[in-house]
Amino acid sequence: MNDRDSETLLGLFLDKGYSSVENPEDADVILVNTCSVRDHAENRAISLLGSYKNLKEPQNPKCKIQNKSKISNHKFSDTRPPTPDARKIIGLIGCMARNRGEEILKKMHHLDLVVGPAHFDKIPEYVDKIRQEGIRVINTEDGERSEILYRPLYRLEPGYAQVVISTGCSNYCSYCVVPFVRGPLRCRKPKDIIDEVKRNVDLGIRRITLLGQNVNDYHHKPPSHQVTKSQGEDLRGTRYAVHSTNASFVELLKMVAGIEGIEEIDFITSHPKNTSRELFQVMAESSKIKKHIHLPFQSGSNRILGLMNRGYTGKDYIDLARDYRDLVKGTLSTDVIVGFPQETEDDFLQTKDILEKVNFKYAYIFKYSPRPNTKACSFKDDVPAEEKQRRHRILLGLQKQISLTNKL
Repeated sequence: MNDRDSETLLGLFLDKGYSSVENPEDADVILVNTCSVRDHAENRAISLLGSYKNLKEPQNPKCKIQNKSKISNHKFSDTRPPTPDARKIIGLIGCMARNRGEEILKKMHHLDLVVGPAHFDKIPEYVDKIRQEGIRVINTEDGERSEILYRPLYRLEPGYAQVVISTGCSNYCSYCVVPFVRGPLRCRKPKDIIDEVKRNVDLGIRRITLLGQNVNDYHHKPPSHQVTKSQGEDLRGTRYAVHSTNASFVELLKMVAGIEGIEEIDFITSHPKNTSRELFQVMAESSKIKKHIHLPFQSGSNRILGLMNRGYTGKDYIDLARDYRDLVKGTLSTDVIVGFPQETEDDFLQTKDILEKVNFKYAYIFKYSPRPNTKACSFKDDVPAEEKQRRHRILLGLQKQISLTNKL
């Protein structure tokens, strides 16, 4: 998601007459797009922002409040005529801005701009305002994104594009900060998504990735219709899927696959609790949809999965993976967390067991770190750091062996 946000923001600036540069020293505007999912990412962002302090001249410290990590750097050179205030502008944007923006703005006097994910479309306007009025601007309010953000035609990679279908999340997994920094689930209109895909086709793009915190949650309904929830027998059916009288994710996927000119489609990320056989059937039947799915299982322990508020069991996940392989005959990747509060050695071994049984193409394995506002932050972080490191090392080694021998 951050990669696409960075790309489209760069497109907005290019459309206003800026050019992109490689070195921070040559830039007029430097924007650090941040992630708050893990503590390590935030620490890297703070370090990077601090390193830009020596690029700034002393400035007026007054702050005007407009509204009460993997790291992506935006560096722009303004080729337009100079404005009254031509000093270098440095900004913190993205999830960390919403999560800790006011705190960081107070500590880092060389920052000019702090903007959360909901208002990226306004950033060029804010940059102009900072230059013209010599102020600092912060906007960390949540809200629905403007479609303006998805209009720029700039693409970082020829022949490939990412298309956001939804923002935010309403699942509230106990360890995850996303609902607090990106807001609740908000789905774009099917027409807007299809129009964006068609614009990509017009640019000569043939490969598309559909993006959402959980793509299976996608649903859209016109204002005059009511959402209905379908009832099913088990996790592998439609028990958890939210459908609307307009479009579910499976229906949207079919629409995209039906667009002439598109040759390959994939999507991320899927949540096991509402991944259905219907989705697998569409994947199996379409020659355009890539035969791969990213399906985080996070833990193999039912007790830990309950504490995580994941909505499925270890057996559910194994059965789901088996159904996927039977129907799609494709590859799987996953996310895993080790050292979650109260995780015992037995809990860890159950996680290790799923990693061994499912045979993932690759896995992202992380050590748990508490995130502000999440429910798990109230749990005692009782797994020692050295034990987290040991479990992390064991699973990394195991997955490396699996990946080397994986013939799928």
